[in-house]
Amino acid sequence: MDGLRPLDPVRDLWQVAELIEEAFDGRLSREGRGVIRDLRLLSLLWPLVWVLDRTSPEFHDFLSGFVWVEGGKIVGHVTLSREGVFSPRFWISNLAVARAYQGRGIAKALMKAAIEEAREQGGEEVILRVKAGNEPAISLYRGLGFDEVYAITKMRLNRVEPVALTIAEGFTLRRISRAEWEKEYELAREAIPHKIQLLKPVREADFRVHKPFGWLVSLILGRREHRFAIDEDGKFIATLTVYASRWWGEHRIEMTVHPEYRGHLEDMLITKALIILARHPKREVIVEHPSYHREAMEALKRYGFVEEETLIRMKLDLISTHHRAG
Repeated sequence: MDGLRPLDPVRDLWQVAELIEEAFDGRLSREGRGVIRDLRLLSLLWPLVWVLDRTSPEFHDFLSGFVWVEGGKIVGHVTLSREGVFSPRFWISNLAVARAYQGRGIAKALMKAAIEEAREQGGEEVILRVKAGNEPAISLYRGLGFDEVYAITKMRLNRVEPVALTIAEGFTLRRISRAEWEKEYELAREAIPHKIQLLKPVREADFRVHKPFGWLVSLILGRREHRFAIDEDGKFIATLTVYASRWWGEHRIEMTVHPEYRGHLEDMLITKALIILARHPKREVIVEHPSYHREAMEALKRYGFVEEETLIRMKLDLISTHHRAG
């Protein structure tokens, strides 16, 4: 039957993969290409998918959503997934409409169906990500009541060039250990805006968790972690983590700077990271950083990093919209 219907994981996954690839023609990120690959693989394993969809709530939530059918062909799709088995938060992703069918309200119908399904399942909020600059999609989401919360910018450096350490006068960058997790936790609480913490809470467990065999995993994978901080008055005001890859994959850099010190410490952190990575195999370097930290974005560009994409996180509060509707 044509029109809107729930996704059937057993029979729909291959068509959904084809649809996403066609709808985003050449604009898929590495993560997006991975999603298509996974969907095609799962479609080939349909007997296993059939069993898991009926026996595992986690798997069912992972492959839930809606499709739009025209002439027996899937021309629209959206994924709806619960963040956890009992979580009141839902994620919407993989919204796609075939080019020949765009502009007919199919995307809006799919979004409304997903939002209503989340509400019926006791959801309190719906989250999604959208590329900055995708104005048609952003306009659609705003029209449905979504608000922008924050954005993450992915930046890439193709090759590490020799640099000298930039010194921030009066500050010292030192190595730190996992035992200092409480200072990292407190810095994150002060550095991340409150409205973002409402969406993604800063939890102690994320900082104090220690994986007993983490060192062995890193050794096998050829990864090395370098961790630094800048102190003032017994508190961390900035942290730097460098993930160096020896065998394969990209190098990665993460940093956090207290709002009162932004614009003063970023060059020191970045040059330290590049000096470390210069001693490792020549690989690309990735930084995924919150766009509200404008000083970090500017500093990264000074050292050759190029913006690859910015993803905006948007949120719909189902409780407040339900009250307004009532």
